[in-house]
Amino acid sequence: MRTLRLVIATTVNAPLEHVYAVLSDLPRYPKFFRYMHDLRILEQRDHTVIAEVEEDMFGMKVMKVLTKFTFNPPLKLFIEQVKGPFAKAIAWFDLKPEGDSKTKVVHGAEITVDGLLSSIGIMLLKSGVAKARMTEELKAVKREAEKLAAGAKVTS
Repeated sequence: MRTLRLVIATTVNAPLEHVYAVLSDLPRYPKFFRYMHDLRILEQRDHTVIAEVEEDMFGMKVMKVLTKFTFNPPLKLFIEQVKGPFAKAIAWFDLKPEGDSKTKVVHGAEITVDGLLSSIGIMLLKSGVAKARMTEELKAVKREAEKLAAGAKVTS
């Protein structure tokens, strides 16, 4: 088994509350994450949501993944594969306010793979496909949060 780890970050020109609002709006994920075809919430308790996510696995196959989302408002979102293609898969978004109108967002993932997926996982990391997808995710969060912040300024 091999564990692949990747961490990237960006600064979003929006207050922490707007970035967190985007990350906590699970039903909208398929609208701004293009690889996500569907997200169906199965169970919701306090700060935890279990959802079935139908997503494109790096262009190889569309799969349904049982996923647990754990929210720590307003600073963190932790995402864990409950049932899916990997031996273990976790991801997270850490938020840190930078003044009143900017937020640093750190996005990370750790995927443990074995067998054939181990070779494919290493190939995806080396080719940059995994990093490109995480970068795309960060850009989508940035875009949506900045739109939300701009809309809030207009209505103020």
